[in-house]
Parts: sequence; C-alpha cells; structure tokens
Amino acid sequence: MTYSRTRIFSTAILTSALTIGGALQIFGQAGSPRDVVERAAAALGGRERLLAIRTLTIEGYGQLAYQNGGGNVTSSPDAPQKWINVNEYSRVIQLEPLRTRVRQRQVNDFVFAAVSGMRGTTSTQALDGDIAFNIGANGNAGRAGAAAVRTRRMEALAHPVAIVRTALRPSSRLSNRRSEGTRDLVDITIAEGDTLTLAVERGTSLPAWVSWVGPDANLGDVVYRAAFTGYGPVGGILMPSGLNTTIDFRNIVQHKLHVDRQAVDASTDDLAAPPALQATGARGAGRGATAPAAAGQAAGGRAGAAPPPPAPAVNATELAKGIWYLTGSGNSTLFEFADHLTLFEAYGSEANARAMFARARALVPGKPLTEVIVSHHHFDHTGGLRAAVAEGLTIIAQRGNEAFLREVTSRPAKLFPDALGAKPTPIRLKLVDDHLQLKDASMQVDIYRVVANSHMADGLLAYVPRDRLLVQGDLFDASWEIYWWGSSYADNVRHRKLQVERDVPVHGRVLPYAEVQQAIERQIANAEKLCASVADAGLSMRGCPVKRTVID
Repeated sequence: MTYSRTRIFSTAILTSALTIGGALQIFGQAGSPRDVVERAAAALGGRERLLAIRTLTIEGYGQLAYQNGGGNVTSSPDAPQKWINVNEYSRVIQLEPLRTRVRQRQVNDFVFAAVSGMRGTTSTQALDGDIAFNIGANGNAGRAGAAAVRTRRMEALAHPVAIVRTALRPSSRLSNRRSEGTRDLVDITIAEGDTLTLAVERGTSLPAWVSWVGPDANLGDVVYRAAFTGYGPVGGILMPSGLNTTIDFRNIVQHKLHVDRQAVDASTDDLAAPPALQATGARGAGRGATAPAAAGQAAGGRAGAAPPPPAPAVNATELAKGIWYLTGSGNSTLFEFADHLTLFEAYGSEANARAMFARARALVPGKPLTEVIVSHHHFDHTGGLRAAVAEGLTIIAQRGNEAFLREVTSRPAKLFPDALGAKPTPIRLKLVDDHLQLKDASMQVDIYRVVANSHMADGLLAYVPRDRLLVQGDLFDASWEIYWWGSSYADNVRHRKLQVERDVPVHGRVLPYAEVQQAIERQIANAEKLCASVADAGLSMRGCPVKRTVID
C-alpha cells in the first residue's frame, strides 16, 4: 500500500506540472513576473503547501573547485581541476525566519601540506538572520565575518523551494520578466535588498536554476548559477536530487552536490544563533536594513555591501641594506633600487596588499613603488593583484600566466566595487621566460622561473646574490606538516647554481637554508608516515607513495 500511495502521489504532481505547461503552450504565456513564480510554486507542489513548510533537510556528497579554479598547477583553462571532496554533507534550511546550518567533511583530492586536509576536516557553518557563525568540533560557536552573512544567505536561497517560497513573500519584489530559450526568467529582490534571478522551464514550470552576483577578491563581480535536476516527490512537494553551481569565470563548476536523502519538516536542532553571539551585534542590522534595490538594478545585485575589513598591521624587518621583510596577512619582501621600489608578492586581499604598499612607501618615502613580482597565479598569492593594477604598478610575472592575469584584471566590479572596479586600469606586464635580472647601482635581484615543482609549473623565485637571499612563495613553509614535492627546493638551488644562506618566504618566517633543508626532510618523513598509515588501513591517498625526487 505504501508503494501504491507513493506512485499515485508522484504521478499526481508530475501530471499537474505537465498540465500547467500544456495549458501555457495552448493559451499563451502569462505576462507578469508574478505569474512565473506562481507557476513554479504550483509545479513544486502548490502555493499553500510551500508556504506551510518550516524546514528543508538536504544530505549528500559532492565536490568543490579548489580556489574557484584558481589553484591549479598552471593558470591555463586546460589545466586539470583540483577538487575538494565533500562528504557527510547535511544542510538544514529554516524558511521563516531564514536560518541555515551546513555540516560537511572536506577532503583534498590533491596533495597539500596539512594532514587535516588529506585526512579530512569537518566544519559547521551557520546563519541566523544577520548573524553568520561557525561551530567548532568542541561545540563552541564563533562569529564569522560580515561578508559571510550575504554569502550564506545566497547559498541558502540556491534551492528551488527556498527561492520560490521567498519570492511568494509580500516583501519580495518581482521584476524584469523575460525569456531565454525554453525558460522564463524573473528577477527577485528580497527584503535585504539582494537580487536573484530565477529561471523556470516553460514546459514543466519547474525551476531550472537561480543565479546571483557576489564579490571576489581575484575576479571582481562573480555570477553564480545553481542548476537543479532530477526532481522527485518529497513530503508533498518536488525537490531536486542534483544541484550544480557554476561561476562565470571559465564556466567553472564551483560546487556540485549529489543528494542521497532529503526531508521536509523533519526534526532538527535549534538553528538560532547562541545568545552570546546575538548579544554581540544588533539583530536587525542585516535583515531589512539595506534599502530596496533601485528599479532597473542589474540582476543579481544588492543594495548594500559588507563593510571593508580593517587594514592589517604590517611590520617591517630589515634583512639587508635596502631589503625589508614585510609581515601582515601574508608576507612580502621590499627591494630598494636607486630610483624606485619593487615588492615581491601582493598577497591575500586588497586590504593586505594596500597595507603593504603603504608600508613600503613609508619605509622609503623618497622613492616610488613601481613594480610587484608575482610568485605564481594561485588565488591566495594574487589576492592583491587587482589593487596593484589599480595603482598603476607594473606586474612582473612568468609568461605562462599572461593570459590569466589579463583575464582576471579585466573583469568588472560594478555591483561590488573594489579598487580596480572603482578605477579601471589596464594591466602593465613585464614577463619572464626563464630569467630576468633587475639591476642598478644600488641593487641586483635575479628572477628565475621555478622548475621541478608540481604545485606550480609557472612560478617565479627571486635571488639576491649580494646577500644570498632566496625569496619564494610556496616552495617551502616552516609551518607545513607534510611535504610532497621531494627535492624541488634543492633542485631549484642546484639548477640555478645559487649560493643560498637564508630563505625569505611568503608563508612562514625567515630561516637559514640549512634549517630549511632539515625542515623539508622532516615534512617528507611525516608524509611517508601518513601514507604508511593509510596503506595499513587498506586505503589509498593522493600523493602516496611519496616521491623523493620530482625529476631525474
């Protein structure tokens, strides 16, 4: 009997959806944005049923694109994508008021330097109105940054039931009905002022995708599009079994989710923020505090943005005459030439990069900062690139990254203006094939292409022969637990015939070269122990067995 009722229910909903689609084809499409949303609500299970739902539970597994596609071995669009596997995924969405909590276990599907990333780490991220917070393994909750509020709100609404139910609210404004192929599109501006675009299949009236725009330090305005497939009956409505989120940077699949269990109005934990977090800020700040989006605002926009983070403090240590090590949220190295300054790396973010630029200029006020050397293209190392370009600085980079650098610095940032969005500026490039020497009467810096490294194939390092300093990003970090790249560091030193006394890293701290070699040996041994433990358990892991040499 249970099986029969399920079959009857499924058939009834699907028949309803097809009937709606057929009627539209016969009698013509309704013209208003509200009609599109009402059709979608009816196809999903009915307006009244959707409005009665309190919670959704979605469980499954999937993958995330590492650094949104900006962390691959090269910057080429053809480089193999690095993935983070997502297991034990569980999202609960409370629809009114909007609250959500996501618990997941993430495991690198590529090698990197933390044991937790290789074995897997569990995280819990939550949102309660205008309070974004994280819950640690010990159960303690800590408030997340202001930008996380909007990001998590958009992700919670990237589900057909959540977005259609939100669109049905009197506080939501619907506009700009249009057609795209077999789909009808409508913009939905929610009470907080954010705008999302919903696409509805004309034949079935089921939601096909929802899109929105978000800020990105490397890419400016990014369009996210969450597509829905595999609808089936769950608790009196239809819900998708596959969700695939892409971004408009190279059409990267940013997140894919395979749903293997879902429920409507299941028993859940209390999703409210802990009282201690509620007391740290005004509850209404993010709920209705921003003005509604102006008529005609671009789809996916927002009326207000999170406040910019405070500028990080930057400390300066003089390593040698005319050379300073700048430490902030990531490190840079400043070189003083006879008539200008050159900085190695604009790391992390616009805020960090601009703080580094300001500190460099304050150290040597009589000379202009004119150049930034980029160690490699990875998004953490180019987080300040757009700020550098906006200031007219020349970017010194390995030639293999030219197309990528032009691409990311030509993207707009209009809805979420950054330094480059506010001041569009063409990039100035000085490209390095294998070796570039920067030299005048005051300073000599030799820039070499990194060899024998599977983490970054188009990277650069800098060497100061006078002081025997090797400046690098991601060849080594004293804080790394494991090391998968064998003799790569020493191979570069030998290949270039360098006489290195000290390592000057973007990550970590300045160390004598002998200590670097000792630390790498310990990190390799740790990786070998990790691989042995995995093999003893009858399992496999990326990077195992450990390679002691990269090239022979």
